[in-house]
This record gives sequence, structure tokens and C-alpha cells, in this order.
Amino acid sequence: MIRYNTYIIINYKNSNKKILILGRDFMEWIISKDIIDYETALKKMEKIVDEIIQEKKNETIWLLEHNEIYTAGTSTKDIHMKSVKDAPIFKTNRGGQLTFHGPGQRIIYLMINLKRFSYDIRKYVYFLEQLIINTLKEFNISTHRWDKAIGVWTYKTSYSNKNKQKNRRCKIASIGIRVRKKISFHGVSVNIYPNLNYFDKIIPCGLENSKATSINDLGLDVTFNDFDKALRYNFEKLLKNI
Repeated sequence: MIRYNTYIIINYKNSNKKILILGRDFMEWIISKDIIDYETALKKMEKIVDEIIQEKKNETIWLLEHNEIYTAGTSTKDIHMKSVKDAPIFKTNRGGQLTFHGPGQRIIYLMINLKRFSYDIRKYVYFLEQLIINTLKEFNISTHRWDKAIGVWTYKTSYSNKNKQKNRRCKIASIGIRVRKKISFHGVSVNIYPNLNYFDKIIPCGLENSKATSINDLGLDVTFNDFDKALRYNFEKLLKNI
């Protein structure tokens, strides 16, 4: 696990002492190298949120991976879960519907004070979408919003039996959040190189005939390290313009 903390160094009786700075302009970034199961991550995330509410901890962004699991948000319909048999389903407290998490997918949990966004959830979701759009642009991937569903989408070229070219809209990133005492948590999942077959077993986000894609599926070789660097750069750049 890699942590990027913000400290100041003070000289106290000829010895350097580190003090963690708490405040609006400081965030903690955590990158977990090991795969973390969903329930464990959820408990840790909720603990961090409680500490932020109590002003004991900075806002935190946590980058990680989960093992194979379907998560059903608060808007998921029971009928959408009946055909799922190849991985467990966890009914979670985030907004949104049914989606898949697994190795090769970058999970981005953001524990953020919505004061930054004037307590406007739509403004915050727009920010998250733009963050992913800008980050993927670093790898020459053109993505967009879609007025039918929250998330980030791209067009994938496919060919029919008659070799006719067709551009199909596919989802590359999903967004689901929850707010507790003005602190938002959960966040974004971005498909880097997950097994996309799992998405074919469900109706992602409740949209019939919707398909998922990934950076790898689009023919690009991008590592987590590459993606994380681009994400942090664009996050800090975008945050300055709020």
C-alpha cells in the first residue's frame, strides 16, 4: 500500500518533527497494490468518512482493485439480479444499479467534502465524469457523457459478417456515490483490462443491450501506474477550476 500524505516539517528542540496537515487544500492519496474484497473496503471507507466528519482525517482518494463481485446499488431491480450465477452479489449502499467489479478494473473511492461543490451532487457527478474524460484523453481515448445514463462512454468499432463497419456506444467507466453528513463516498470504476464477459451476464446500469468496454479492449496497453499518474494530474488540475 502506497500513501501520499501531506506533512509540514518543523524544528522542535533541534529535531525534525512531522505533523499531518488537516484542511481544505490537503488530501490523502492511497494506492493499494493487493486486491481487496468489497466488504473489507466498504468498512474501511465508512471508517474514513466518519473520521473526516469528525475532522480527524483529510479528505481521501483511494485507488484499488476488487476480486470478482457484482454490486447492486440502491436503484437495482430484483429482476436484474436473477440471472447472475458466476460471482457473488453484494447489495451496497451506493446509488446506481447493478455493475461488476473485478481484477483489471481501477476502483476510485473518493471521500470528499461536498462543500467544494457547493453541496451540489449534480455538479460533483459532472466533475467525476469530466475527470475520467480528461484522464482517458491522455491516452488518446475519446469519451463522452450520455444523457440517458450517468457514467463515461466511448464508441467501439465493430464489423458485421458482411464486413460493414459499425460504431457502438460502450461504457468504460461507472459512477455511484453516497453522501453522509455532506461527505461523499464510493466513486468511480474504470475498465482498464477486466474480464468483460462478466458484464454480459447482467444489464449494466439497467440499460438493455448496453455493452462494456475497456482500455485494453480498445487496443491499448495501459498500466495501472500509467492510469493513476494521469488521474492524479487531471484531478488536481480540474479541482483548481471549481
